[in-house]
Amino acid sequence: MLRASAASLLQRVTRHPVIRAAAGFAASTTLVKAVAFLKEAVVAAAFGVGSSMDSYLMALVVVGLPSGMLVNAAQTVFIREYVRIAEVNGETAASRFLRAAMLGLLAALSALLVVWIVALPAILSVVGHGLGPAQRALVSANVHGLIPYYYLSGINLLGYGVLQSRKAFLRAALIPIATPVLTILLVAPLGADLRILISALTLGTGVETALIFVLIAKAQRRSAGPEPEATHRLRELAWGTLFLVPGTLISGLLPVIEQTIASGLGHGTISALGYAAKLPATLNSLLTTAVAVTILPYFSQQLSRGHDESCRRFFIRYAGILMLVGTAIAAAAVLGSEPFVRVAFQRGEFSAQDALVVTALQRAYLWQLPGALVGILAIRFVVAQGRYKAFMLGSMLVVPVTALLQWALSVAWGAAGLAFGYSAGAAVTAIVFFWLALRRRPKPVRSWETT
Repeated sequence: MLRASAASLLQRVTRHPVIRAAAGFAASTTLVKAVAFLKEAVVAAAFGVGSSMDSYLMALVVVGLPSGMLVNAAQTVFIREYVRIAEVNGETAASRFLRAAMLGLLAALSALLVVWIVALPAILSVVGHGLGPAQRALVSANVHGLIPYYYLSGINLLGYGVLQSRKAFLRAALIPIATPVLTILLVAPLGADLRILISALTLGTGVETALIFVLIAKAQRRSAGPEPEATHRLRELAWGTLFLVPGTLISGLLPVIEQTIASGLGHGTISALGYAAKLPATLNSLLTTAVAVTILPYFSQQLSRGHDESCRRFFIRYAGILMLVGTAIAAAAVLGSEPFVRVAFQRGEFSAQDALVVTALQRAYLWQLPGALVGILAIRFVVAQGRYKAFMLGSMLVVPVTALLQWALSVAWGAAGLAFGYSAGAAVTAIVFFWLALRRRPKPVRSWETT
């Protein structure tokens, strides 16, 4: 009886349209992730594990922190406000909102970049404390080379927010294939040159930008009509973004903290961790992105219609399914880690000894999956409720805990402890945000003042 009841519940939940949408999104991104992993194999064969790749990966983290801090916060608030505007005022009003939001975002990114470049030597003295002067200079040069990517990646995040809000999940899933394809086409024949790698990343991101805005422009033409009265939702976007920025800043510090610890663990540790994180990050991205992009528009729409209790029940059931799925996938991937690393990376400059090191690190990273899946679902539910302050406070709690776990375990176990600390932090994040998501929210005075 109990087994039949559980099977019936699972069948009802998995028939839910948002879960079908998430499964469809994950299936459609499988090709993209496969090509992205092929790109990593090409890069590994060209660069191996060493100082050159260490400097590139550190530059990516350093240049990505200010953009991610701002744009991840803005995108999260933007999707919620965009869906609400489209529901109440129509698609044309939503398109006007997009144009104004994009201009504001570009201005904010520019101001932030100026501050970041001025502070770059001080940032590298902390993050790259274990690197020599020549390698820090190379990291700095790579950061300057990645400035076009900084802008394009920020623009793309907001553009993907529009496609998610319009529920164009399949098209949004396929566009990112441009970047790994171009990287393979340029790096495979031209070899280990960081300028080529940076140019390929920038060019691929630019192609993504063009494709995103072609799709947005088509949707706007279909919805063209008389201009409605202005909806004045930019204030909510600005205040909501400001509320979320401390949380996204703290969250964005995790990879910086990880590289800061790794830079003191010896030559090649940063690149070894980078390769080891590829499979877990691919699975994480494939699964959590599928959940995140489909669930936030759904929760935002349902809560705007007053369906709070049904959303709450669905959230609990979905979290249980994601926990089971994440654990099963992590266990299977841990068992297959060694042959996977050898097939994927062991060629060219990537040696058999490198494969053994990366395998151990990859296994430690893989246990992030169950926590990451439940955590992203809970975060999206908190945000859909407009509880930006709760999101900020939760992030400010879990990130220092994760960083402390990584540091403590790295002291005991070296690089493997650093990787496992990340997975333990994902479990802490899931617990904290699951608890926050189920708290009853008070009636807000303003949408950006909710707690």
